[in-house]
Amino acid sequence: MANNEHLTRDKFLECNWNSEIPENECYDYLTISRILEVSARKVLDVGKTDEYKILELLYKVTSMLLEPNSLNEPFQPAFHDLQNQRRGVIPDDFTLDELTFFELILNDVNEPALKARLADILWLLKSPRNPDYARMAIDSYTSASINEEGWHRGVNTCWSRAIQLSMQIKDYASLDDIKGRLFSAFSVEYSNLKYMNFWIADLMDKFKVDKDFEKDIADSLFTRASNFKAQYDYFTARSYLELAAKKYKKCGSEDEWINSLVEIAETFELEAVSRSKDSNLVANSFYENAIQAYRNIPAKHRSKHNIEEKISNIRTKKFSSGQASVDEMVTFETEKYNISDLVESSITHVTSKRNAQHALVYFCGLSQGANYQILRNNAKELLNNSVFESIFGKFKMSSDGRVIARIPSLKREVGLDDPENEVLLNSKMYEYFTNQVQVIVQGSILPALRQLSLEHRFTKELLIAICEKSPLVPDGRAVLIGSALWFGFEEDFSTAIHLLCPQLENIVRTELIKVGAQTRNIDKAGIENENGLSTLMNLPEAEIVFGKDLVFEIKCIFTESLGFNLRNQVAHGLLDDETSSTIATVYAWWMMLRIIINSLITGNPART
Repeated sequence: MANNEHLTRDKFLECNWNSEIPENECYDYLTISRILEVSARKVLDVGKTDEYKILELLYKVTSMLLEPNSLNEPFQPAFHDLQNQRRGVIPDDFTLDELTFFELILNDVNEPALKARLADILWLLKSPRNPDYARMAIDSYTSASINEEGWHRGVNTCWSRAIQLSMQIKDYASLDDIKGRLFSAFSVEYSNLKYMNFWIADLMDKFKVDKDFEKDIADSLFTRASNFKAQYDYFTARSYLELAAKKYKKCGSEDEWINSLVEIAETFELEAVSRSKDSNLVANSFYENAIQAYRNIPAKHRSKHNIEEKISNIRTKKFSSGQASVDEMVTFETEKYNISDLVESSITHVTSKRNAQHALVYFCGLSQGANYQILRNNAKELLNNSVFESIFGKFKMSSDGRVIARIPSLKREVGLDDPENEVLLNSKMYEYFTNQVQVIVQGSILPALRQLSLEHRFTKELLIAICEKSPLVPDGRAVLIGSALWFGFEEDFSTAIHLLCPQLENIVRTELIKVGAQTRNIDKAGIENENGLSTLMNLPEAEIVFGKDLVFEIKCIFTESLGFNLRNQVAHGLLDDETSSTIATVYAWWMMLRIIINSLITGNPART
C-alpha cells in the first residue's frame, strides 16, 4: 500500500498538468501519450517523484490502442516484442488501487480524450459495472469535432467507440443523438478531403446506425460519385458507388441500386480506356473488372440496360488489349535446382522496390507456377525410359499409416495418353511438381519473403484492401482472405492455411457459377448440397475459367491425394502444429496471394 500513497486526488491536482496538444490532435491518443511521457520526465528532472508516477500512469492509460469494434477487448497493447516476451500495457495490468485513483480524479480531468479513456477503463474493469462511466465516456468521445483534420487522428475511432458503448448499455437517447450528428456531418461539403463523406457514411453503415437516413445517404453518395466520374476520378467514384449501391439495396430502391451497379461497371470500362494509353496490361485488368461488374447485375434487369451487348463489346476490347499486353510483359528465369543462385536471384528480384505494393507484384512473379504441358511431357519421357513402372504398381500412405492412393503399373500395350495410363501419368506429374514446389519455396518464396519483411511493412489493412479491389474475391470475404494473407507475412502459415482452404473453395465455386456451371448435387431425399473443391475442380468449366495450368496446380496443392491434398487435411483436422507449417502450406499461401494479385493486374487469376 505504501507504494501507492501518491495515488490521491490532491497529488493529481498538484501535477497541474496543462496539455499542449495541437488542436487537430486532441483525440489522437498517440500524441497525448507522448506529451504525458515528456511531462512526466520534466517533473522527474526537478525531483517531483509523486507527480512523475501519476503522469507516468496516465501515459500508460493513453498508450493503449483503441479497437472500437471489440466489446470485450477494446484496448490493445501498443507493441508486442515476442523475442523478449514483452508487450505494451493492457487494461488488466491496472491494479485496484489505480482504478480507485481513476475514480477519484475523473471529474477533475479537463482533457476530454483522457476523461473518455479513464471512464471507459472504469466501465470495462469495475465490478459491478456502472453504466454512468459508459455514459461519461460516450459524452467525452462525442465531444470530438468531426472535421477533415482530425478524422484520422482519433476522431473516427472515438465516435465508433461511442456508438458501441451506446448500443452496449442501450442508451438509445445518446445513440439517436450520435446518429443525427453523424448525418449532419455527412451532409457537409469537405473541400480538402474527397473521401470524408464516404468515411462517415461507411462508419454509419458498419454500425448500422443509418436506417433513418439510408435513402438520403445513398442519393448523396451517388451524386458525389457522378461528380468524381465527370472529373475522371474513377477510383473514388467507384468507392462512392459501391456504398451507394449497398444502401439502395438495403432500403429497397431497386432501380437506383441497378443504376449504381451499371455506373460501377462503366467506371471500370472508362478507366480501362484511359489506362490503355500507358499500359495495355493494366487496361486488360480493368476490362475484366468491367465484365465482372456487369455480371453482378441480375438477369431480369440486363435487357433494359443492354448488358449483354456491353459485355460483348468489352470482350472484344479485352481481347485486343490482351494481345497488345504480351509485348509489355517481362520474364523472370532462374537456373533449375541451383538453390544458391536461386536464393540470390529471388532476393534481388524483390529488393529495393518503391513501395510494399510494388514489391508484392514482384514477389508474386517469383515463379510461374505449374506448367501443365511441360510436366506432362517430362512425365511421359520418364515413363518411356522406366522398366520398373511396367512391372510394379505402387501405393501412397499417409503419415498415420492409411493407404490414400493406389497407382497401377504402366500398360505398355496402350499409349501413354490412354485412359488406362492416366492415373500413372498424373502421379508422375504430381511427383515432378511437388519436387518443384520444394525448390520454389526454399529457394525463392521464403528468402524473398524475409527480404520483403526487412524492407517493407505489410499491414492487415493493406492485404484486406487488395482483396476488396480484387475481382476474384467475393463480396463479404475480403477481411477473411486479407487476414489469411497477412498471417503469411507474419510467417504464421498454420493459421493462414486453415483460413485459406475454405475461402479458395468459395472463390472457385463463385467463379464457376458465373459461367453457368452446376456446383450442387441433389441427393435421393431431394436435398441440394454444395459440391466440394475436388468435385468442382473436375468440372469441365474449371479449365475454361482457370486454365489447365492453374487447375493442375490447385489440384496438386489442395485436392489430390497424390499431391499435398491440403483441403482434405484441413477439412478433416489432420494437420497438427508441425504439419500445418510446411513447404506445402507456404506454397499454398503464396499461390493464393499470387492469383489475387494477378486478378488485379491481368484481370485473370490464371495469367501471370
